[in-house]
Amino acid sequence: MTQEIVHTVTVTGDHVRRGDVISVGGIPHAVADVREVGGQRKLLQFEDGNAYVLSRAMIIEVTRVYVPRRATTAAQRRGATPGTAGASVQAAQRRTSWRNLRGD
Repeated sequence: MTQEIVHTVTVTGDHVRRGDVISVGGIPHAVADVREVGGQRKLLQFEDGNAYVLSRAMIIEVTRVYVPRRATTAAQRRGATPGTAGASVQAAQRRTSWRNLRGD
């Protein structure tokens, strides 16, 4: 079962992204689309159809939902890509056999 974690983050208008929830006038709005307009401004299109123009440098609080990734153990990470466990050993053996051919 995956649990979601909700964070309130302070970001500039340049770092607002889709899925963020922004409170405008005390009403929460979920961001559906973010576009740059006029160079220094962002147009935030909300899921409810409303829009808001925000300066890229303006500081704003947004609420974000995170789904934490499962933690893996070191053994699971090693076994994640089959066939690569002995790759460094094989490369060392090739270098050694090449030296033997040259007479080193």
